Amino acid sequence: MRTPAHTPHLDDLEVGLSPTTSHPAYVAVAPDWFWDDADPRAPFGSDDGNDTLRILEEHYREGGSDVHAAGAIANLIEDWDLVPASIWESLQDEIVGWLDADSNNIRFIHGEIDAYIAGALGQFKISGWIHPALRFWAERALLLLEHVIDPWAQQAFGVAPGNYADKLTATRAVIEAAPNPPEEFLL
Repeated sequence: MRTPAHTPHLDDLEVGLSPTTSHPAYVAVAPDWFWDDADPRAPFGSDDGNDTLRILEEHYREGGSDVHAAGAIANLIEDWDLVPASIWESLQDEIVGWLDADSNNIRFIHGEIDAYIAGALGQFKISGWIHPALRFWAERALLLLEHVIDPWAQQAFGVAPGNYADKLTATRAVIEAAPNPPEEFLL
């Protein structure tokens, strides 16, 4: 079964983020602050999240399909080459050791976390659903943020617990609200 062709919902680059240029299913569940491209909690509120959305939109503008949306995000992450791929499959102690090894590593991992979240929510915003790979990557990024980065930041910088609570809760709710992908994408 082939996915029916659709017209992607792409932002006007001169206007920026807008519910009027987004898929109605996404608009229905995105909190108001998700439209603020300067709010670091929002999926497109960091430079990395915004850049990811723009790369995904470029993918669709150039005729790319939903089938290859995950590949567009994987290529972006690979081009950035910020975090060793093995970190995403490492145990907490190994990740903490990597974070402690270089003060730039926290910035790098935040960049990839933001990109994975923006990739999933960007496709939802554009197409009205999330590719299973993009959903997995976003959920993995949220787990890392909650169970490794938050406790590490508490210890390393003395930040209050739950520093990412709003981002985690809202992002998970939006991902959960995304409709199921077309049948051929179901695992």
